[in-house]
Amino acid sequence: MKHSLLMVLLVFIIFLTSCSSSEDRFDDEDIKISLINEQSNNEYRSYSIEIKNLGILEIKNIHLYLYYPIILSNGSKGNPFKLEGKTDITSPVNLKSGESIRYTIFAPIKEVFGDSKLLDFNHPQIELNGLVQQKKSEIPFEMSGGYLHLK
Repeated sequence: MKHSLLMVLLVFIIFLTSCSSSEDRFDDEDIKISLINEQSNNEYRSYSIEIKNLGILEIKNIHLYLYYPIILSNGSKGNPFKLEGKTDITSPVNLKSGESIRYTIFAPIKEVFGDSKLLDFNHPQIELNGLVQQKKSEIPFEMSGGYLHLK
């Protein structure tokens, strides 16, 4: 009797764990970052960037930043000085499944950075952060890297 009860309990636990769906888990590949437009001259650079939620989970309180890496003798490193993306809506920016938002970033290169040879203006980096609504919890996430080459 104890043996069969233990066996039934074990089968029930295996059943419950196998039924948990990975569909309701956050995957950063469910967020698509696209460069829509870029304009530049000697004075400034501007970017129009679209963020689209391809997943099924809602993402909340989204913030987008752009920075120019600091050039080193053996490569480059991140830059703590970032430009914040702006949207047409007031904060917070939330995206349900299938929704998208467009950010604009204006970088006054000459005025702010001068003729700096220390920054890599040709390879801007993106940082995106926010919260994912996963069941009853809001889980923070952050993505960063050279997403602007993806069109």
